[in-house]
Amino acid sequence: MRAFEAQREALAAAGYEVREVPVLADFAQIVEQLFTMNRYEVARAHTEWFARHAGLYREQTTAAIHQGQPIGDAAYQAARERRAAFRERLAADGADAGIDLWIAPAATGPAPAGLTTTGSSIMCLPWSNAGLPSLSLPAGRAANGLPLGLQLVGRSGADESLLAWADGIERVLNGTAGAPGGPTGGRRARLA
Repeated sequence: MRAFEAQREALAAAGYEVREVPVLADFAQIVEQLFTMNRYEVARAHTEWFARHAGLYREQTTAAIHQGQPIGDAAYQAARERRAAFRERLAADGADAGIDLWIAPAATGPAPAGLTTTGSSIMCLPWSNAGLPSLSLPAGRAANGLPLGLQLVGRSGADESLLAWADGIERVLNGTAGAPGGPTGGRRARLA
């Protein structure tokens, strides 16, 4: 959390307007909604193959299929509706706050040592669930020397703007800040 605060402070010092906009107070419900949709879809997509080749599936995939099999159509549809409402709420909250991008830690901590895992994807979950474009930038190193990242999240359909903003933000994060990047003729992004 301290690394994220330092990243926010560096962006503010470079002229980016950084605002705090609380939007994930219902994070547990967002995770549950995505879990319902994911497990339902994986179980349905693998119905025929799993019936014939269950012994060839990885343990994690088998578990996901078994978790999704009892989820009914009504629960799935309700989860889809909750996702749509979440997406609309993010758009409205961002517009009300007057922000260009959401920022968040890219992960819950530094990258894990070794090559067996990339770590938890939990910090990407709400943005991916809402279908928003996002990217992660290198943002320094932890005390143990492993890399940290900052996640930038754009508006729906604004992939090119996200990439344009990322240029200037990346320069701030790596200490080579120059002219701001961004699609607004030099105005620096408003971040939350």
